[in-house]
Amino acid sequence: MTWTDPAGSVYYQCLTAVQSAIQNIGLSGVADASVVVKKLPLERVKTTDGLDWPVVLITPQRSVLNPAAGDNVNDDVVYHVLVTLLDDDNQESTLAANLGTYMLWLQQIRIVFHNKILTGVSTVYGCTVEPAQVVLPAAWAQNLWASALLLKFSSRENRGT
Repeated sequence: MTWTDPAGSVYYQCLTAVQSAIQNIGLSGVADASVVVKKLPLERVKTTDGLDWPVVLITPQRSVLNPAAGDNVNDDVVYHVLVTLLDDDNQESTLAANLGTYMLWLQQIRIVFHNKILTGVSTVYGCTVEPAQVVLPAAWAQNLWASALLLKFSSRENRGT
């Protein structure tokens, strides 16, 4: 990859590596084609992108450059990747209605990434996972279950040109 190749972006590599890793988990009921990288963590209408639900949206959030981190020739950058899970929920409030499946998805994703390197991205040396609310009330009010995990990938990158 070169500096002019968009696929050479470490951030983009993180997004696509997360997509591959989640597809490899084989989340029960989630089609591989429904694990997608997007610009924003939203689906305006269930049929917008022709995805089979449930869906997993992988989106960039922000990157952080710590001026005190790194060494004489490298910078440490933290790339935040949001993994948002969405499914029809019909405002179901009982525990039996898919909650166990949703909790398992969150757990499986956390286990794959927390305190691990990111396969396929050579500069990433670690990841921490920050869970969001398990059930986002605004989504639930619209008959959706939505939850998210924020993955924070630490990358050591050469300062060169």
